[in-house]
Amino acid sequence: MEYFRQRFIEELNEEGDIEIRGITWPREHVLKTMDTQAYAEAFREWTNQAKDEAKQRAFEFLAKTECLERFRLLVDRHDKRQIIPFVGAGMSLSSGFARWSEFLLSLLGDAPHEIENVREMLANGAYEEAAQYVHDVLTVGVFNAEIAERMGPHKQQAEGAVNLLPHLFAGEVITTNFDYVLVNAFRNADMPFNTIICGEEMRAAPAKLGNDNHALLRLHGEADKPDGRVLTLEEYNAVYAQGHELKGMLAALMGIRSFLFLGCSLTADRTLSALAEIKAQAGIHMPPHFAFLPLPTPEQRLERRTFLERSGIHPIYYPSDDHEPYIEDLLISVLEGGL
Repeated sequence: MEYFRQRFIEELNEEGDIEIRGITWPREHVLKTMDTQAYAEAFREWTNQAKDEAKQRAFEFLAKTECLERFRLLVDRHDKRQIIPFVGAGMSLSSGFARWSEFLLSLLGDAPHEIENVREMLANGAYEEAAQYVHDVLTVGVFNAEIAERMGPHKQQAEGAVNLLPHLFAGEVITTNFDYVLVNAFRNADMPFNTIICGEEMRAAPAKLGNDNHALLRLHGEADKPDGRVLTLEEYNAVYAQGHELKGMLAALMGIRSFLFLGCSLTADRTLSALAEIKAQAGIHMPPHFAFLPLPTPEQRLERRTFLERSGIHPIYYPSDDHEPYIEDLLISVLEGGL
């Protein structure tokens, strides 16, 4: 798999270049040039070992977090093509983008006296209100320019575990992100999205998809297009009046399938509220949703589990000391058919 190629090359070159009469070549270049078959075989063996090691690490931490059987249920549903990925800002961190709270605060470089006010709002979970406040402080023109400059299509990055997603999901991908990391990752894997549906257009998404469901569904729009964007409190209220549109759209997209939340903090927000309403009103057993999340403290674990259960979400925990390597191990394990 090309996902592992750069790491393989770096490992081959660790012992330094090969020099002959003052001319140097990287070791990877020498092996590839002199014996293409040996190079391909070495890469295949290295990749298989990397996958096995990832699966072993995943097995160990899933056993410790008591999420092993839950993960196996996820793999089973993925194998039956019953999973839709729901991608949040955490999957863009390796590509150089900040977490949402940090991003909002970073916009206040020209208004540093407002940083503490916004930080307090974010600490209280008032994310929409904080975004509205920053918008109003900066004025609409400056705010829109900052979003476009920092997250627009000129940002070509797609680094880390997000590049595994094209190998796992050939249908719909849902995101709340404004950046273009997913677009870049799927394009780089020669699987560009056939359709991109944004912002207010999402109301018609289920009807638009039809038999061609290889689409990126941007719930909150794009960085460089303020029209239809969903970021500030006013924009949320305009697009998701009383939550009915979001609830109906998610229910139609979901059907009998499950969402897998990746890089999402999953605190109180409109998506969780909509899923909770769907679950409460269904009157039948709903398919489980899943989320890869850092392990809470022992004191917080039950509270976290019951909070997510209201929305039908089953957490699959990884150790809280890091994010990217554990997500990578989990995605590789899904790709390889489980543990």
